[in-house]
Amino acid sequence: MASIAREKNGNWRILFVAPNGKRPTIRLGKVSQRTAEGVKYRVEQLLEALNFNRPMEPDLVEWVKGLEPTLAKKLARVGLIPDPEAKPAQALGPFLTSYLDGRADLKPATKVVRGQVIRDLTEFFGESRDVRAITPGDADDFKQWLVSRKLAPTTIHKRLQTARSFFHAMRRRKLIVESPFDGVNAAATGVKDRQRFVSREEIAHVLDACPDHHWRCIVALTRFGGLRCPSEVLSVRWQDIDWDAGRIVVTSPKTEHHAGRRTGLFPCFPNCGRSSRKPSASPPMVQSMLSTKSSARRRWDQTAG
Repeated sequence: MASIAREKNGNWRILFVAPNGKRPTIRLGKVSQRTAEGVKYRVEQLLEALNFNRPMEPDLVEWVKGLEPTLAKKLARVGLIPDPEAKPAQALGPFLTSYLDGRADLKPATKVVRGQVIRDLTEFFGESRDVRAITPGDADDFKQWLVSRKLAPTTIHKRLQTARSFFHAMRRRKLIVESPFDGVNAAATGVKDRQRFVSREEIAHVLDACPDHHWRCIVALTRFGGLRCPSEVLSVRWQDIDWDAGRIVVTSPKTEHHAGRRTGLFPCFPNCGRSSRKPSASPPMVQSMLSTKSSARRRWDQTAG
């Protein structure tokens, strides 16, 4: 039950025992006794619904919907109704999918890689997990989960980096106050240990083992031309090759967003020229040899994946 009391200055207040045993007070200010009694009646209805864990009566629902903001905040502060200013829960999976789909600045291949991190996050936390409920301790557990899967240190490093960027985006949108992934890092170790020089003799064996001219060209452009694979290799077109000058204009999807780094001029070494010709007398080159960029991408994905 609830009771009303009038203070010496004429203000009215409502006192009641909450379901948790505490005795909060709702201060109504200078209102009429009739108004104070009316609010007291509604408070008792709200308490009854809470104590017996049952839905509010239709008339009570309408009364709550029509509350003046100041009184609504007072009732929410003592736990009688939900906070009217509280933001709705944001599920992890839908946010990440929508956010990635909306990143028009990302390349398709980059979206594929970040999609792997989304799958990891939703598998570990759950699609419907409220992003506000993810704590720094949960983020630490996610890191250990990646480690337990025996992923390479560089892979763990990159996936945590991407996870941090996702939660940074949530913070920018004021969905969370702070990112639980701040400070959750993993060193990208062991990369240099796996690097070594590939000799001409070794690459000659690789070229001999290539099943067709498509793969000989891919290998030659990466080893002798120094092109990134697959992004730069699959971007080479007929008109990019100057056979007389021995040069190739290479478009770099990876660095094109940097000023002056959209394209680069590379020497077309003899090894590249020989490997880019079909065994038949058809003209040299990359676009005709790889048919189209989309079919080349499919060929690369089917073989490398």
